[in-house]
Amino acid sequence: MTYQRSLIAAGALSLAVLAPTGAMAADMPSYTPPPPMAAAPVWSWQGFYMGLFAGAAWGDVEATELFNAPTLTYYNGTGANYSLDGTGFFGGAQAGYNWQMNQFVLGIEGELGYMDLKDSRLDPNSLLLPVPDTYTKFDSDFYGALTGRIGFAADQVLLYAKGGVAFLNADATTNDSCNVGGCGALLINATGSDTMVGWTLGGGLEYAFTPNWSIKAEYMYFDFGDFDIAGVASNGLAYSQNFDVTAHTAKVGVNYRF
Repeated sequence: MTYQRSLIAAGALSLAVLAPTGAMAADMPSYTPPPPMAAAPVWSWQGFYMGLFAGAAWGDVEATELFNAPTLTYYNGTGANYSLDGTGFFGGAQAGYNWQMNQFVLGIEGELGYMDLKDSRLDPNSLLLPVPDTYTKFDSDFYGALTGRIGFAADQVLLYAKGGVAFLNADATTNDSCNVGGCGALLINATGSDTMVGWTLGGGLEYAFTPNWSIKAEYMYFDFGDFDIAGVASNGLAYSQNFDVTAHTAKVGVNYRF
């Protein structure tokens, strides 16, 4: 009997001890683990874009000496060529489309703008004349290019190279205004203009500072080929001259991606 009383007392004591603990556990708030963090979005350069740019252009215009000219002693008889250094403003608009595969970006881009290569100089061979007054002038205006692009993207930074075809509209004049006896009574005025088609190659760096807007810096080399000018001297004889045109450009631009 005494043993049974001891078991009953031990059970009652256990219930008395556990009851407050269960009540406290019921009052404690339940723990819910936080949701997993969402993965950061992967930056993409894919899609259509368009924008504006501005910069500077500097060119090398190689002029042949006048050939088939009536004054052989002073002009093509010397066989010397000379160059003009055209420099000026460079700006316009561009549009293109990018395809992105992992970190590699392929694209096509067209640009249209204004390239002001302008220079004039005294024909060095006219220094042989009694009155050296033969001046050559070169000027250009509208240009365009269609290029392919290949680049490597590191999130919001794109390093790229590009190359393709390009055109430039230009005109030139070589004028010998000497029409007095001391100059041989000769007047030359060779003029001409053409839209040259050549090639371009270069590259740049572009940075996207918002999901839609980016800025870029770019260098391009252009080889536009050559064109001829022609005229008739005051003595009725025909002559012509050739100009070979290359240019370097540096620009900054902004693009909006759709």
